[in-house]
Amino acid sequence: MQTFSWSYIKEKWTHTGFQRYLKNTGWMFAARVFILTVAFFINAYMARYLGPGNYGLLNYVFSFVGLFSFIASLGIESIANREIIKNHEKKNLIIGTSFYLKLIGSLMAILIIFIFSRYSTNDAILLGLITMYSFSYIFSAFNIVDIYFQSQVLSKYPAIVTITAGIISTILKIIAMTLGAGIIWLTAIYVLESIIVAAGLLFFFIYKGHSIKEWVFNKSTAIMILNDSWPLMLSSIAIGIYMKIDQVMIKNMLGNEQAGIYAVAVKLSEVWYFIPGIICSSLFPSIVNAVNTSTELFENRLRKLYFSMFWISTIIASFITIFSYPIIKILFGVPYLEAVPALRIYVWAGIFVSIGGIVGQFLLIKNLTKISFYTALLGSITNVILNMILIPNIGVSGAAIATIISYAIAVFGILLFDKSKHQGILILKSLINYK
Repeated sequence: MQTFSWSYIKEKWTHTGFQRYLKNTGWMFAARVFILTVAFFINAYMARYLGPGNYGLLNYVFSFVGLFSFIASLGIESIANREIIKNHEKKNLIIGTSFYLKLIGSLMAILIIFIFSRYSTNDAILLGLITMYSFSYIFSAFNIVDIYFQSQVLSKYPAIVTITAGIISTILKIIAMTLGAGIIWLTAIYVLESIIVAAGLLFFFIYKGHSIKEWVFNKSTAIMILNDSWPLMLSSIAIGIYMKIDQVMIKNMLGNEQAGIYAVAVKLSEVWYFIPGIICSSLFPSIVNAVNTSTELFENRLRKLYFSMFWISTIIASFITIFSYPIIKILFGVPYLEAVPALRIYVWAGIFVSIGGIVGQFLLIKNLTKISFYTALLGSITNVILNMILIPNIGVSGAAIATIISYAIAVFGILLFDKSKHQGILILKSLINYK
């Protein structure tokens, strides 16, 4: 058994690899903390400014467009990350092919959103907002550059871009609200932010000595990526449903105001979700490398991640549950106090979000992406059925209950499959035992 002396700790702390991953995680963490802190308070100000009705309408736009994100992404980000780590010498081929696939997917998403929105509402303003916001998908294709930086443990540059774009966007939103602008202008600022991010990523990509002229589209590479990514894309459909459909259904069943109330509960519950996302993204190269070293090392790293994420999310959820009333009253105001019961339920879904991120990495590394789809599909079906039953009877709290149950099913659904059952058992053991 390993003894944890001061010399051992010092040796691990000063290890070059550890320092590299620590700095990478630090940059990602700092950027997300800064942006989400700023975004959190600007959202609170925006909610007060717009009122529950218009705030609910704005979040409905985000949720409706978000339902089609799987078309824009095609589920290729994780595959591209994995392939760049494994075959760095082919980075331009992988990046170029991935970029053009995402660009095609983005254009398809915009067209499909345009068609579906015409059937979902006759409100001209709502149709305009949905169409406008959908164009942000075009610029999201450049996020493949972010994936490249992540694969090389160089998150410093995307972090700088994120912070810069966030600052500019925040300033513009404050100016817009000070001048009495409505949700049309605010939606336009969100689209502008995606343009700034795309431009910033390209700037640093070129700054590091790379060239977009070297990006190459290769048919066989595209087929390989799509062959591996289609289960992830299908998973994205299911994930998008059980993460976004509740807000869409609440708006259609209960109206804009209740959608605004529920949006506050969701924002407060998800404000810390960046933590597991950052840790998983930053440590992904380390986990991939562990596969080639030993099964014991691989499972040991996963076990420690499960343990850490479970207790971090439990502590955060407990804090928010206890202080939910004063948090909402101080930040969002009395009109949003109806969100307190839903928040106290919804916030516990974060445990399954944290664990689910690690499960997703495991399934990707082991090339078990079909299982990702099956579990996500099971979760989405559960979510829709429960929403149809619970929202009409107990309102927004019903949607929160549906969310937490569907998230849990999506994570522990891996116990139903022979190839992933061991990982499900490992999760359960890890929750109470770090070693």
